[in-house]
This record gives sequence, structure tokens and C-alpha cells, in this order.
Amino acid sequence: MTVLKYLLLSVTRPAQLIDKRQTVFVMGVNLCFWILGLYLALPLEGIYPPLCQTGYTISKIGSGCSDTDECVEDPSICGNHSTCFNTLGSYHCPCHPGFESRIAYFTSADGGCTDIDECGEDRHTCGEWGTCHNRKGSYWCSCLQGFHQEGDISSMCVDVNECIGAGNKYPCGQNGTCWNLEGSYRCHCPPGFTTYGNNQSRCQELNCDPFATQSTPEQTLPGFDSLLSLLSNNCLVLINSSGLAGATEKTGEALLTVLANVTDVLQLQSNGQGGNSGKVTTLLRTVENSIRLIAPQLKENVSRINTSHTEVEVVVRRDRTPPRGPVRLTNENIQLDTTWETAIGDDTNFPGFAFAILLSYKSLQTLTNSSEQLSSRVVTVSVSNPNTTNLSEPIILTFNHLKSSDANTTCVYWSDDGEGAWSIQGCASVMSNSTHTVCSCTHLSSFALLRGIQENKKCRQLQLVMWAGASVALACVVLSLLMTLWCRFVSKKRNGGSRPEQHFKP
Repeated sequence: MTVLKYLLLSVTRPAQLIDKRQTVFVMGVNLCFWILGLYLALPLEGIYPPLCQTGYTISKIGSGCSDTDECVEDPSICGNHSTCFNTLGSYHCPCHPGFESRIAYFTSADGGCTDIDECGEDRHTCGEWGTCHNRKGSYWCSCLQGFHQEGDISSMCVDVNECIGAGNKYPCGQNGTCWNLEGSYRCHCPPGFTTYGNNQSRCQELNCDPFATQSTPEQTLPGFDSLLSLLSNNCLVLINSSGLAGATEKTGEALLTVLANVTDVLQLQSNGQGGNSGKVTTLLRTVENSIRLIAPQLKENVSRINTSHTEVEVVVRRDRTPPRGPVRLTNENIQLDTTWETAIGDDTNFPGFAFAILLSYKSLQTLTNSSEQLSSRVVTVSVSNPNTTNLSEPIILTFNHLKSSDANTTCVYWSDDGEGAWSIQGCASVMSNSTHTVCSCTHLSSFALLRGIQENKKCRQLQLVMWAGASVALACVVLSLLMTLWCRFVSKKRNGGSRPEQHFKP
């Protein structure tokens, strides 16, 4: 239309400026230009249409303005972490969950999406007992012990009711009562049962009779009665405190130190008594009972005490599930290898703790008056498993010889039958050389190596043969005498019965 207006004006203006003689000529020329311009203006009208508003374009020649799809023309127009939505003449960009922008529905001119810090101040996203961890576009919660999430990793932390949890029918044992607490629980035991001061252990029956003081000759060693009295009081407090922690006056570590010091004295006195078997039996039995009472009360996972005459190491594990894997305890002269499975025994009776003990006596050199001599230190081995007379897997003990020249050593344990004596039952030598011997035993007790026991066996065998031979010879002599007497008796009887009658004349 603009071109047409120009041509019309160009036709009228020359008529005002020139004379009439030139009018016909000018009008003819203008008419030609007007026709030419009209001819040219018609196609240009479709090529150069009026300008469209923002957000609209001409899709093809001859058509009007149509909406521009900015989301298709530039897929990245909204930036990261957002989605583009086209609208008539425009578009808008909402952010993905976990991100935010200055304007809820923005365009590229307004900015972009930034991460929302769900863990920021004054946001109790994970609850009072959880810790929030922010990450791009999301977050996750970690809970304190005793709490858990009932939904996904972004849900709030809530208390775990250990007393009714699945697979945890008796968290305090069949004889205990479970009290749920916020983030924890506590076990209440009836009289005669204890948790050894650990409120989350199962209630176990505890017998204090082994620690009762008795005025017998075997228990007259210095310090013996005071040790038993101390342990007896400790035991009685444990079984009458309903499982409350901190009820005992002395800690497990203090009791272990007392035991080691008293054991030092008892070793020296035992050796000084000329190897009285009854006193040695009492010593070893009391030490084993004492350390089984003390071990569950220890707070540290590993406890070691090394005195002048006693060396002890105790390893303790506490958990709601039984530990697994190998256990190794070592000291200067002996190494113990076993497993937690052996130390625990039956998993169904797992009380919430397990322990393994290796106690070495440095000065208990001669235990009996026999000719059998120790070739190693004496060691007491104990575990939390109450049934150790026939272990499912044998323990392995590696002894260092007291003298490198020791040979023909035998693995033995101290049997408390009668007054007590060394026995080879249940123990076997796996490997031995001039410096050390490896023993395998299927039960627990106090162990050592003896030298000279093989010779004693041979002597006893020879004595048995001699006694058997003498017995047979004596039996033959007696039988011979009996046969001789019998033959004489029979002979006289026959002679008397066949003698002819004699007539005497007057």
C-alpha cells in the first residue's frame, strides 16, 4: 500500500509544477511508472509484511503472524534443572523438584534454577534425631543409633522400639523385662540374674557359690580369702541390682588388676609348697571362675595386664548380633587361635556380649611332685561359651619352649579330678620342633607342655608287663602246688583202697 500511495502522489504533483503542454507527456510517463510500481508492489506486499509482535513469526510467505515455539527453537533456553513450557507469544520455565528460582515461572531474562538447601538453618528436615545431608536437587537423612526411618532415605528419623522389633523376641532374655526408651532400651532382671552392668545385655543366671570363702586347707594361701570375699560381694551386687549399670563398687578393670596381683602371690606360694596338687587345682579353678565373672564387666574391647608373674589379655565384643571371624590372643610365650563362633557357642543364647581370655602364669613351674616337668608356661584359656567340654572346633595353642633343647614334649591340660593331675585327653600335638609346639585341644581348661611323659609312659608299660608276668608266674606256682597236693591225695586214696587183707595168727 505504501508504494501505491507514492505513485498516486507522483501522478498529481507534476500537474502543479509544469505547464499544460507537458501534462500529457508527464502523465503518460507517470502512468507507466504507476503501472510498473503496482506490478512490483503486489509480490513485495507478501515478502515484506507488517512486523509481528514479540513471540510471533511468519511461518510462510503470504501467511499472517503465528506463535513461536521457543522451547523447540532453543531447548536450553530455560537452563539446567528446569522444564520449558510454550505459551501464546511466550514461554515459562518452572524448576525441577529440589530447585528454586527468583520467580516461580521465569524466562531466560529472569534468571535460572538454583539448588534448594533442605538442610539449611531452622529446617528440621530429618527430625530431632536425624542429620540432614544436602545434595543437588535433594537430600538424605542419617539417624542416630536407636532411631530409624520408616520411609525412604529422605524420611524423618523416629525411635526404634527394640522391645517389639521383628526378629528380636527376647532382647533381654526369656527371664528379663524390656523397657523401651527414646533411642534405646533397658533390661530389668529378676533376682539371681544379671546383665553384668550392661543394661542392654540379656539377663543371665549367675551363681555366686564358687566365690564363697571356705576354711579348707586348700584355701589357706595368702590373699585367697580376701579375693574370694571381694568377688563374692561383686557377684551378689550383680544379681540383686536388677541389671542396673554402675551398681558395683569396683569396675571390671579394677577387679582384673586385683586378680592379677593375687595370682602373683598364689603362684609363689604354690611353688613354695612343693607342688601341692590340691592347692594348684584350687588356684586354677578359682582364677578361671573369677575371670569369667570379671570379663563381662570390662568396658574396653581389649584389656591387658602384665605383672611380675601373671600376664592376661581379655578381648570383649558387645553387639546385638553375634560377632564372627577369627580371634587371636598373644603374649610373650603363648598364642591362642580360635573363632568367635567357638567363643559364643549357640547363637540362640547369645547374651549381647562375647569374650576370649588368655592368662599366662610365669612362675607356676612345678605343679606336682611327680617326675613330669613343665616345658612351657601354664596358661588358662576361657571364653563366654558356658559349654566348653566338647568344642565344635578345637582351639590352637602355640607354646614357646622354656628351653630350646626341649624335645618329646606332650600337650596336656590340668584335670581337677581328685586332687588334680595332668592329662592328655582331648589334646594333641599338631607340630613340634626344638623351639615351640603347636597343640590342638577340643575343650578348655589350663594347658601346658610336659617333657619326660613319654619315658614315664614306657616305664609304666614295662611295669605293667612285669606285674603281669609275675602274676602269671605266681598263678602257675600256686596251680602247681595245688596239683601236687591233689595228686598225693588221690594216690594215697587209691593205695589205701586196694591194700590186701592181712590175717594175724594168735
